[in-house]
Amino acid sequence: MEKIRRYSALPIAVGFGISNPEQAAQVAALADAVVVGSAIVRRIGELANDSDIISHLRELVQPMVEAVKSIKKSSR
Repeated sequence: MEKIRRYSALPIAVGFGISNPEQAAQVAALADAVVVGSAIVRRIGELANDSDIISHLRELVQPMVEAVKSIKKSSR
């Protein structure tokens, strides 16, 4: 991250292997954005025929959002 920031003032998004709140918080401490697309797509694949898919996705994403927000508020 330090090397990238030396060469660019653009925001940095990181999103490799992030699938839980702890990982999201770790990345949020270093990056400007956290990407959890693969985790969401994987969960959609698992729940494609579930009539309550939105609630299940919310259960996956909400804890990660809270973890990222807690880091951003205290460290930025």
